[in-house]
Amino acid sequence: MSTIEIAGSWDAKFEPLVAAFKSNFDAHSAMPEQGAGFALFHQGKLVVDIYAGTYTQSDIEHTWKKDTLVNVFSTTKGVAALCVAHLVERGLLAYSDKVAMHWPEFAANGKQDITIAQVLSHQSGLNAFERPIVTEELLDWNDCCNRLAAQAPFFPPGSRTCYQAVTFGFLVGEIVKRAAGVTLGEYLSKEICQPRNIDFHIGLPETQHCRVANLLPPTRAPYMPKNMPVYALAGMTNPVLRADFMLTPQAREAELPAINGHGTARAIANLYELYCPENALLSADTLAQTREVNSSRKDDLLGLPVHWAMGLVVNTLANTYGKEPSTFGHSGWGGSFGCHDPVNKLSFGYICSQMSADLVGDARSQSLIEQAYACIG
Repeated sequence: MSTIEIAGSWDAKFEPLVAAFKSNFDAHSAMPEQGAGFALFHQGKLVVDIYAGTYTQSDIEHTWKKDTLVNVFSTTKGVAALCVAHLVERGLLAYSDKVAMHWPEFAANGKQDITIAQVLSHQSGLNAFERPIVTEELLDWNDCCNRLAAQAPFFPPGSRTCYQAVTFGFLVGEIVKRAAGVTLGEYLSKEICQPRNIDFHIGLPETQHCRVANLLPPTRAPYMPKNMPVYALAGMTNPVLRADFMLTPQAREAELPAINGHGTARAIANLYELYCPENALLSADTLAQTREVNSSRKDDLLGLPVHWAMGLVVNTLANTYGKEPSTFGHSGWGGSFGCHDPVNKLSFGYICSQMSADLVGDARSQSLIEQAYACIG
């Protein structure tokens, strides 16, 4: 067992969960942690808020603190989905709206009937850029959006499902920008995070870079299904997504709503708490729409059936987020995740600096979820 000290707070009932978090730092675990944080709300109360380890920045090792931030890659998508849900609640968007209704240029090349729901459930056929693009070009928002608006879908929208690993952020972000008049990162900050003191950012100010833990890249490439369609592979290779790119000041400051959210574990759990009806951010009707599964077929990139709702994964047969079927959330490359169980009233948040290669099913996060449910009986 690791001798690392666990900092933070927790209810005594959740001691086994804290022990599981500690064991993830053991050198013999599947993917030993360097630094990590975990938070859990149960029935509206923050019952676990823990962190431990160290992180490196500018070649200097620091003790992990309560406010240490990490880039959580695709865990960001679930936060972007919350922004869209909030706009639906305000009547500025509807999931059934055609994207071109808000973004007229998007109608080019046969995309005039693609709906916001199809974008959010990864059925748009725009899972990758058609023309070659290098990673650094992701920093040019207008160019990326113009590329997607001009190109034709890779398949008839709604006929297949293919994870929009990078393009999701530009598609959803531009829809939000057209509807709200501000960028998605600005909307998140002003309308959701700042009023509630939630420490999550899409587009991290330079003054906050000193709090960011450098990511440690995975030791192997992620598993890719065999015989993947060419267009699906392009979602991971055009451009090639590099962990080291996310360490640059330019990438941290940019708004990339699919891949570069920065936050604490408590912030992620807190954002998923906003899906509780008691928090009054979303009405029961909007919540029902947000969680409605729009695609359950096999995903061409991920290689397994995924229950896609409005930018969120509803628990699959693999019990990604525990055994409650109605739990929903999103995970990120490297291991981070956030989710909400509306039946048991649980909201989770987990961050880590040592990335694993798994796109789904990180062993560390699975152990924490299992112990959370064991602790509540």
